[in-house]
Amino acid sequence: MKYTRYDLKRDKSTMTFMILIFIILLSAFILGTFIFQVIIKDSSNLNYGSSSSNSQNKTADASQGDSALKNNYIKFIAVQGGMYKDKNNADEEKKLLAKYGLPFCTSEADKTRVFLGIFSEDNANKVIKSLTEQKVENSKMVFTINKDSTCNTEIAEIINANLEILTKLSAQDVKSIQTEELKKWCSSLENKEEENNKNKLILKELKEYINKLPKEMAKENSEENYIYLFNILKKMSLS
Repeated sequence: MKYTRYDLKRDKSTMTFMILIFIILLSAFILGTFIFQVIIKDSSNLNYGSSSSNSQNKTADASQGDSALKNNYIKFIAVQGGMYKDKNNADEEKKLLAKYGLPFCTSEADKTRVFLGIFSEDNANKVIKSLTEQKVENSKMVFTINKDSTCNTEIAEIINANLEILTKLSAQDVKSIQTEELKKWCSSLENKEEENNKNKLILKELKEYINKLPKEMAKENSEENYIYLFNILKKMSLS
């Protein structure tokens, strides 16, 4: 009798190879399905562009809102040295502050206030810090002008321009400042659209005052100028 011989080793090797291929293909299919369903599909639902855009828009809107609030008013600060009933004491205070700028005095009833000057908010903070560091007693009087109209805005800008001249004039090496440019700029301002504004007379008065300034403002003119601007700011705070 003849027997057929089978190569059992070869059959087992082939079967193992086929099973391995099947496992690899099945694993690849499962992994591919997972990646598509869970990662890719879920990621497609996230609108990064829209979210980023909305976030940027909100940030921009908030920034513009803050900017609008900051630009809607302007503060001027009169830095005060002291207030005295005795005029002699006020004069002594004025001499002391003369080391730091161009002081001026204002009278209220039976008292005299001594100020170092009037400044924009930023400059005032620097001056106050410097005085405090040098142990010079000081306080401040704040004037706020709402820039809610062209009239008020022009008043604020004219006062600011004048104060810039006075600040430059307070430098020790400066003897006088030309005012022609200030006059030309001031006279070029127009306010025809707000004839009923309650502060139009203040604006008119301020323009006329600037127009009458000397061609050169010397240090001895500073006190008169400061007092005038101080009174204008008081009027604006009451209007």
